[in-house]
Amino acid sequence: MIRLLRGKVIDILENILILDVNGLGFEVLCSRSVLTQCRTGEEAVIVTSLQISESGAVIYGFNSEREREFFTRLTGVKGVGGRSAIAILSELSLDEIINAVSSADVNAFTRVPGIGKKTAERLCFELKNVAALKVITGESDSSREIKSSGHAESVIDALISLGFTRSDSGQVINLLRAAHGEGFNSLSEEDLLRLALRELHDK
Repeated sequence: MIRLLRGKVIDILENILILDVNGLGFEVLCSRSVLTQCRTGEEAVIVTSLQISESGAVIYGFNSEREREFFTRLTGVKGVGGRSAIAILSELSLDEIINAVSSADVNAFTRVPGIGKKTAERLCFELKNVAALKVITGESDSSREIKSSGHAESVIDALISLGFTRSDSGQVINLLRAAHGEGFNSLSEEDLLRLALRELHDK
């Protein structure tokens, strides 16, 4: 499983990112949120999911572990493959998907290219557990407290990729926020990750 790619952006072609990772060129089919953040010639870190089917292997890219988890939930719906799930994530934000599901707004999904009415109805029905969707997209009490810092989100994703749970990662970030007060937002990602790992290993 390819869970994460870090490399230099060589090119951006519609919804495809070409990433040079230590001399290897990876073609990654990305969500809109990834493409809007990447710049040609700059380094990027992409959360990924490798999908293998009869038509071949495809690497999908996301801007966070939560978005990747949401992609997995979408592809669990009958009739929604990896490319369709990426199309949904590129057309609708996570909040818009949650709102569409909670209000059974079939038309919101049919705006996505390739998503017909029957598939849209299945999406609304099979993803109707909005509470679960809110957990995936970080709407729990602990995650709401950490949304104000982009560094915090990046560090949480890094901790999850290292094997820690989202709950533990969110709790340790909140602990560090309380301990550092106003100085929290001035911490670099590297410093915040180092402090978080120290706290987690001391638990």
